[in-house]
Amino acid sequence: MATGEVVAVAVYRKDAVVVREGQPLPLQEITRGTVQEFTYESRRRLAFVANNSPIEFVSMITLTYPKEYSNDGQAVKSDLNAFLVWLRRFVPGVHYLWFLEFQRRGAPHYHLLLDYYPRSAAAVAGFRVRVASAWWRAVGSFSGLHWLAGTRTERLRSQEGGRHYAVKYAMKMKQKCVPDTYQNVGRFWGCSAEVQPEPIETRRATEDDIRADLEDWEYYRGEQQPLHRVLYNQGARFRSNKPTADNTGS
Repeated sequence: MATGEVVAVAVYRKDAVVVREGQPLPLQEITRGTVQEFTYESRRRLAFVANNSPIEFVSMITLTYPKEYSNDGQAVKSDLNAFLVWLRRFVPGVHYLWFLEFQRRGAPHYHLLLDYYPRSAAAVAGFRVRVASAWWRAVGSFSGLHWLAGTRTERLRSQEGGRHYAVKYAMKMKQKCVPDTYQNVGRFWGCSAEVQPEPIETRRATEDDIRADLEDWEYYRGEQQPLHRVLYNQGARFRSNKPTADNTGS
């Protein structure tokens, strides 16, 4: 239940956030205690970050494990960290968003969205080899087959493709169930600092002001229903210099 008086509306790239007195503004992933599942709140935060990040993702890397893999989430996160250390050295200034899934066989695997992709065919081929080698070393693999098939590096088809993929990932629960034998799962997603969205502007507003702006929105639930904290795809509606509002619901 929303508490506190409405004092402002924070306008983001796509969404708008209703700000209440005494309520923190950033919507970000915070680990509280031991993570046992990919919670609804965590999924919503991921969707918000992906939808409103200033970063344009242009490629995706998939990292999988060989036949033998660890069932300890701390070890699996250590492998990811080793790969990210290599990635930041190889591509200085790279920005990324990663998320965790589980394959049907129970093995964890990662997807990484990046704002980097080589420009030439030769550079792409070289980058794929380096990615494969870096992940192969990170997991301590001795399998030649894993070196060949343990990674996939691909260019996204559109500028919005990465955002849509991350939002779709956040909303579906397939491959998110933690296997019974898997321990210490930890966070299901994370990102580099620059991926976190910041408001384009924050306007002082009362609840009546916000409701008046929402009256012609087909998904507005009426005055008898509480305002959602996040008004998805309604950022344009609240901008000072606003274009035509996007009336798409979510």
